[in-house]
Amino acid sequence: MNKKEITLESKKIYQGKVINVYQDEALCPNGETSIREVVKHRGGVGIILELSDGFVLEKQYRYALEKEIIEIPAGKLEENEDIFESAKRELLEETGYRPLNMIFLGDIYPTAGYSSEVIHLYYCNEAVLETRHLDKDEVIDLIIVPLKTIDTLILENEIKDAKTIAAFALYKLFKEANKI
Repeated sequence: MNKKEITLESKKIYQGKVINVYQDEALCPNGETSIREVVKHRGGVGIILELSDGFVLEKQYRYALEKEIIEIPAGKLEENEDIFESAKRELLEETGYRPLNMIFLGDIYPTAGYSSEVIHLYYCNEAVLETRHLDKDEVIDLIIVPLKTIDTLILENEIKDAKTIAAFALYKLFKEANKI
């Protein structure tokens, strides 16, 4: 049985700076039709940066959540930007560290039910401290946190950011497999 849904009609209902929203009519594999609302997003990157004294995390106020959260350095892909170059750029902009090496950990779909966003995750353990270049609307506090504390923060539901949790899960799998 074909499991793919076929788009019968697509209508853009919102065009924004970061996302576009579509309302589609789709033909389901069982012959029924359904309305699908889809958020189109260029995607992003997230980077685990490990220094000698711990991991670099960010505390940042997130407007949609109306609270400050803890997360790994991350950002959106610019139009037609190479993913690897985007990860290097975001790490330097947000933390001031220029990566000397990066290992690709994998891709995640943070909200597959309604969004096309893919976040590409990387690990870096060699970087040179230079100067941060935050965007004019970014206010980010950096914290250095040992892995054991990160585990505790995740277990105690203090770190709730999906990309951060997924990145550290992948990091541990790579570590166990001696890939990093």
